[in-house]
Amino acid sequence: MKLRAYIGSLTSEQLQGYAERCNSTANYIGTHVRYATKEPSVKLMRALANESEGSVSMLEVLEHYGLIPHSDIAA
Repeated sequence: MKLRAYIGSLTSEQLQGYAERCNSTANYIGTHVRYATKEPSVKLMRALANESEGSVSMLEVLEHYGLIPHSDIAA
């Protein structure tokens, strides 16, 4: 699942929990991460993938931030 879609699918309570597990805030995740307006640390990128409970892979996080081309993600 795309990171932006995953974040958009969360209720406010789920977003709050996800943000806490990522050591961030719901506002930061919902704004800066969702729309990729700020480049995150490697630690946060790992947490975004790991704390999504299997919904978002690390490759999808990297793609979200334009660090790898979309075509590099194989099935």
